[in-house]
Amino acid sequence: MTPPRRPFMRRLAAFALVACSLCLGGCVYLRLLELKNQLADFDRYFAADARDGLTLTFLKPVLLDEDMTFLNLAPESRHRIGVADRWHFRWIKAPVAADGGARVYDETADFIFVDHKLAKLILPESFFIFFPKPIALAGLRAIGHSTVDRAHRTATSRLTEELENVPAPREVDLSAALGAPGEIVEHDGQPQWHYRLNPATTDQRSLPIDIKFTLDPASRRVRRVEGVLLIGTFSFDFTDESTKPATAANSIGHAR
Repeated sequence: MTPPRRPFMRRLAAFALVACSLCLGGCVYLRLLELKNQLADFDRYFAADARDGLTLTFLKPVLLDEDMTFLNLAPESRHRIGVADRWHFRWIKAPVAADGGARVYDETADFIFVDHKLAKLILPESFFIFFPKPIALAGLRAIGHSTVDRAHRTATSRLTEELENVPAPREVDLSAALGAPGEIVEHDGQPQWHYRLNPATTDQRSLPIDIKFTLDPASRRVRRVEGVLLIGTFSFDFTDESTKPATAANSIGHAR
């Protein structure tokens, strides 16, 4: 008897690691290279708590708070607690008339530094409307096996993953989490919802979140996600066993 088909997602991801810093050739580059090597042995150097959002603990921190300048990350606020320094980042959705102005749609991230070293990254559950949590963790592991190209200021890696029972977001999920899109365009016969969230800080180093969701016109579920998020660009496709396996590319870094 042929076993029943089960939905899955296939990923082919490419990552570009902090391209703006790879060209420096100094201590920042060496710290990024050490971080890459740690990601290759993920369970030894990191602890991930995915029960409510994602809390990633760096067991042997290497990145410094001063390195955030080269990653184009500037916090909205900073709070000092003993030897720890909490950097709070927030991105606010560009105003859309369809939202009616009744609610502010935003996303946040928190970096915890201890003795000036990045010790913890905290992302809320809502952040994962942009990409599934399993692919976020798989992507981090993949960076550890990337190939560094200093001439092009990138470090790239590829992975193939089959993840079962990870449903694609629905149109109603996007509306609930992010409100109305800033723009809707047709792409290959499919509606593409475009969202832009600007950094709350006035520091020009921080870049916006800029995401496009391509929806299936029949199921009204997301088929593809692509855009700019935190420190780079990414894209990936949702599919199932009844369709041709999809490919996806994720880029972490500022090669843009």
